[in-house]
Parts: sequence; structure tokens; C-alpha cells
Amino acid sequence: MAKDLNLRLLTCSVALALAACGGDDDDDTPVTPPAPPPATGANVPTISPQVLAASQKMNSDATLQAMVQEWLTPANAQARFDQHMELVRIASPSRAEMRRAAEIERRMLQEWGFAPSEIKTRADGQLPGSDVQLVDGLPVHNVCVEIKGSYSSSAGAQAYRGQFPKVLVEGHIDTVNPEVLPPASNPYEPIKLQPIADAIVTTPAQLAAIPNELAFDANGRIVQDANYIKARQYYASEDAAKAAGAVRLYVPGYGDAMGNVSGVLNLAKAMKKYNVRPVYDLWFCGTAGEEGKGNLAGMKQLYGYDQNLGTGTNPLNFVTNFGIDGGGGTINFIGSYRFEMKYTAPTAPGPNQPTALEAAAASIARIADIKTPWDEDNKALKTTYTVGVVSCEDPAAGSDVVPSCTIQVDMRSPRLEPLNQIRSRIEPLFQAGVTEENSRYGVPDNTAQAVKMELTWFGDRPPHERTNLSDVSIQAAWQSAEIVGIDKRDEISTAASSLNDNVPAAIGVPTINLNIATNASGGGGHAFWEWGIPGESAKEVQRMQRVLMAALIASGYHAADGTVVPPAAPAIGARTAEVK
Repeated sequence: MAKDLNLRLLTCSVALALAACGGDDDDDTPVTPPAPPPATGANVPTISPQVLAASQKMNSDATLQAMVQEWLTPANAQARFDQHMELVRIASPSRAEMRRAAEIERRMLQEWGFAPSEIKTRADGQLPGSDVQLVDGLPVHNVCVEIKGSYSSSAGAQAYRGQFPKVLVEGHIDTVNPEVLPPASNPYEPIKLQPIADAIVTTPAQLAAIPNELAFDANGRIVQDANYIKARQYYASEDAAKAAGAVRLYVPGYGDAMGNVSGVLNLAKAMKKYNVRPVYDLWFCGTAGEEGKGNLAGMKQLYGYDQNLGTGTNPLNFVTNFGIDGGGGTINFIGSYRFEMKYTAPTAPGPNQPTALEAAAASIARIADIKTPWDEDNKALKTTYTVGVVSCEDPAAGSDVVPSCTIQVDMRSPRLEPLNQIRSRIEPLFQAGVTEENSRYGVPDNTAQAVKMELTWFGDRPPHERTNLSDVSIQAAWQSAEIVGIDKRDEISTAASSLNDNVPAAIGVPTINLNIATNASGGGGHAFWEWGIPGESAKEVQRMQRVLMAALIASGYHAADGTVVPPAAPAIGARTAEVK
């Protein structure tokens, strides 16, 4: 009987997957291009004279050029590699990022010259100034440092309830694997080294069996041994890596997103070392909760986003957001609702009774019958849904009763209206499956003999579709790419992804997602076997320069010659609700 039930459940899951495939967290689904396009041409931003002048000024600024020259040295390239490896090995499951955050903060205070007052987050997960301190009932383990600007002391400075304008540069510090925080006695993931000619591993056992790995001393510092020399090689491409006999570096989070977060931290370090002073405050953050069931917790805290209301108060007054998660200039963001429901067996079991497994299967079968406009016409706006996970508890010894089954349903769309429409059609079906199963046995719902269903988790990633292709974030990112000569495009991509940036973009803060990390090759994102091979160090430097220039265009800065480049961003950030 158990095999028949499992087969039925599998069949329902497959039927649903065929009816509407939801994709993964980093969906690049094309969306309808915004209209009307800028006057300069389709999907090309209009660059203001102020932004153009600021970029040209920065490109010749003596302090910023000295910073870039240091980044180009072999010693700095080695230090960047070492930092990446030392941080990525610290296990950091989503919503349990405290150890990685603590090590980053320790380095900020003890090695990078920051004062305690410049660390804006706390070990207990509190963020002074925000009106959201818990997300899904859990603390938020962001780690943020501030480079204080001059604006707050200027005449006529504007503030939102005491908060002066800020520009945010961030990347997420959580990883999908491991899913559970390991014991404090063993907080690290090994960084395994495998010849690129060998087949990529397919099981944890195969990964564990790889004999070579990077070594670290008792203080967590990387050991420069023979394996280190093999690992710290840079290649222009995968073909070049293969020709040279490169090694893969296996560790969760190698590319998603610790390579980029480490780059964000390097920008903060350099600004502190070279005493670069912005006009608006600049915050550099490692954010929590982007992956899995993290529910964008880090960004919801930073932006005061209430997922029950779908609004953000932006209490800290961020005026521009640069997400550094590997995006190639992403400006549109796929929204999603995620539901986790638990179906529980009757508390008063009998010989002939409804089951949790059958109730879950009945819900899935009902959901599979729902169609979106995109199911009927693939030229329509892509709105999808799927059951992503189905899991059941094992029966107790001597019993054939499945205690409970859990399903996760994921709904996605680039626009809020169709997302809400599909939610309104599907959400009632969760309970409808329970009622159907109970009715087969003549059992009323909510009785001791009935199967019960409860919502155990809800995820909300608000969508955003850009209408202004010349806002300050787009202009700054576009022009900095042109000046630096890295990641240039002929036009802005209107493809959409699901990222940290969903939150600020949805509440109206100019937002774009960029890249710093440079890999010759990589794979296994979100998997236990995530891996990468270092790419060209000089290209990473260009990307660091590009991101810093974009952030300073938005915030303004004090140039080496004593002049002040004014901020391109307004002083008051966008919001969709007032501070509570």
C-alpha cells in the first residue's frame, strides 16, 4: 500500500511540474521590455552631464588610481584569494550566518582599521535604526560597515526621521549547503582540489574521497603549501584552464556569493585605508538570508520590509542600492510567493482513516489543474508555479501510519498582479485537498479523526519591473563600465532574476545587480559540489573599480584635488510605507 501511495504522490508531482515549471532562485526569465524607451535608443540609458563628469573625474583621481594600482600588485591579488578562501570555508547556512558574520566583523575591527562605531550591525541580529528586527521570528545576521560621508554636517542637509542618505553596496554571505549549522567544534567546510580532467563528483562520498585540499592553520589562515600553489593560479578561460591542467576548488559558496562578498569587503577596506570620503554615507554589507528559505531576511531588515503588508519603510534612508551577487547589470526582478504546508495524520488513529500522504497528494492534484495564461500561450507574461519539495516522515516502528507530509509550493511572476491572481486561485486548494481526503472517510475537518493542514512557512520576494532605464543606479553602473572598460553592453538587458535586490527595487530604490568575482570556470551553484577556478586577477580589479566608481557617483565624494563631486542620487530614499 505504501508503494502505491508514494507512486500516486510522485505522479501528482510530475504532473504539476509538467503543467508549470518554476525554475530556481536565479531565474533569468525575459520580461516584457518597459515602455517608452529612453530617447537615446532602445534600452540604452541617458547619461546626465553630472554623471558623465563625475566618472571622468574619478578616472583621473590620484587617490582612486593609487588604490587601483595597489589592487593590481601580485601581493594584493594573493591577499584577495586568501581572504576569499578563509571566509568561504566557514559554514554559513541561510539564517545561521553568525559565524561568518562574526569573522568578518573581527577582521573589520582588528585588521582593517574600523572603529566599533563604524560597525552598524550587532551580533544579536539587531540593526539600530531599522523597524524590522526579526524575520520569520528569527534574528538577522547581517554584517555592515559604514564609511561616513560629509553630508550630515553640511548646511541644509536633509534627513528622513534623523537618517541621512546612504548608498548600499552588498552581497549575501549565506549558502544553500550545508543546510544545518555544523557543531562549533567543526565549523568549516573543506576546500577540495580536483584535477579539471577528472569527472565532476556526483555524491558527497565522492567529494569526501578527494585526497587533496587546502590547509589552514589554527588561526584560520591559509597555509601556502604545494596544494595552495596549485589552487592559486589564474586563467583567462575554461579552455586555458584545461590546457594548463588546472584544479577545481570545491566548496559551497565559492561563487554564490562569497567571491563577490569578499570583493565588497575589499572595497570597504580600501576606502578606509586610503581615507576616501564620500558625501552621502556608504554602507558595505554582507547580508543574510538570500538563499533557500532565507526569505531575503537581510534585505527585509535593512529596508524595513513587512512581508505581511508587502511594503517597505526604508527607515535607514538608502537612496541607491548596488547588489553584488554576480549579476551582469540585472534591473528587473522575478517575484515569488512560497508556501510550506504540513499535513498531519489524525491524532485518534483508527483502522480505516484518512492519511496525511493522500491529503497532500489530493492538494497537489488540484493545484496541477490550474493553468496560467503562459501555460496556454508562451508569448504571454511568464507566470508559473510548482511543487518544489515533497517530504514525509517515516512511520513509527511497528506502524504503517505516516505521521506527516510537507509540501512546498512556489509561485513566480515578474509582476505583482498576476502573482496575486495565481495565489488567490491556488492557496484555497491547500485545505481543499485535506477536506477531500477527510470526506472520503466521512470525517469532518478539525476533528481528532481528521487529517489537518497548517502553514509552517511563507516566503515573499516582491517583483519589480523597471520603467525608468535612466535612474541613478543604471546611469552610474553603465557609465562606470564605459570608463573602466569592463562588462560593457550595447543595451540594457531586461531579463529578470530573483535576488536580494527584489526588496529595494520593489519599494522604489534605484537598484542594479553587478559582479566583482572573476572565474575561469565553475558550476554546481546551490549544490554540495559547487566549484570554481580563479579567473584573471586584472579583470577582478576592473570590476572592483567599476563598482566603487558607480557607488561614488551615486554618493558623491571628496576628490584628491580638494574639490567635491556632488551626489547623483537624491537625499531622500523611496519607500512604500512610513516608519511604524
